[in-house]
Amino acid sequence: MASKPAAPAKAGRPSARARLLEAALALILEGGAEALTYESLAQRTGLSKGGVLYHFASREAMNKAVREHVRQRYRDARRAETEALPDSPSRALKGWAIASLHNRSGLDAVSARIMSSGLWNSAEGRAHHRERFAAISKGVGFDRAAVVYLAAEGLWFLELAGFLPFSRKERRRVVEKLMALADGGEIGGTPAS
Repeated sequence: MASKPAAPAKAGRPSARARLLEAALALILEGGAEALTYESLAQRTGLSKGGVLYHFASREAMNKAVREHVRQRYRDARRAETEALPDSPSRALKGWAIASLHNRSGLDAVSARIMSSGLWNSAEGRAHHRERFAAISKGVGFDRAAVVYLAAEGLWFLELAGFLPFSRKERRRVVEKLMALADGGEIGGTPAS
């Protein structure tokens, strides 16, 4: 006899899938991608292995759901920062930069683990960055958006890798310059000799 599909979660109650995805992020953060298994996820959440398999029929389905969950959390953080800013042509660009440069998603360490593991999918990443860049460049133009985007992403990657050559004060100065540039300002300073 076939079992009935699970009833949808009641409003206001977190779904098991959301709980599984958050637990997956915690496992990846603690032990890398290899720490994420059906067994570890079941143990972490208190679900049976069958309960985990119900939500993720294959390892690739689980990995893909984790990657999408991370991207959605980044989108949510960017949207919250953008909506908190006054309306302006640079609003989307600044909201993204603030969310990215200040780890508003809280996922930077998990992202570093994902990027250095077998969970990374370059095609999905490329599509995500194309979508993100198209959204943040509206109203400010390609050149300005590209410079701010590349500088912020570069700063983000250097920080994740532990290679940032700037002091906290210098980093703050770079971020201020990026925000000014996003608003239409110039980098400023004196020309190099």
